[in-house]
Amino acid sequence: MPADASTDLSPSAAGADTWTGVPGRVRIGDDVVAQVVGLTVLECYGVVGMAAKRLVDGVAKLLGRETQTMGVVVTRGAADLVAVELYVVMEHGLNLAEVADNLRARVTYQVERLTGLAVSSLEIHIQGVRRTEG
Repeated sequence: MPADASTDLSPSAAGADTWTGVPGRVRIGDDVVAQVVGLTVLECYGVVGMAAKRLVDGVAKLLGRETQTMGVVVTRGAADLVAVELYVVMEHGLNLAEVADNLRARVTYQVERLTGLAVSSLEIHIQGVRRTEG
């Protein structure tokens, strides 16, 4: 993700805020979108955690909660569209398709609600399953 990638959410072409009349812009970087996605994923039922993008010897490495954006790839498109790829580890014993559907709905809703950006696609890569402790 390029550090300078951002979205201009100016409410008017002139750049003036329609509520205050003060010129300016709001820019949301890809890293912020990735944080929104990562935090949302970790709140979803059935998701044990984020996974590294690459498997090491066929095994998914479960990432700690402080690295929630490491399993998220955000790509910008035209007209404020974002494509998201997720790499996750899910809980053993659950219907993975249902958990993935719930994850897709929650992430799409939260990204659109919190950033105003439309999600053009959401790819979910299930890198492994784990039994939860308890």
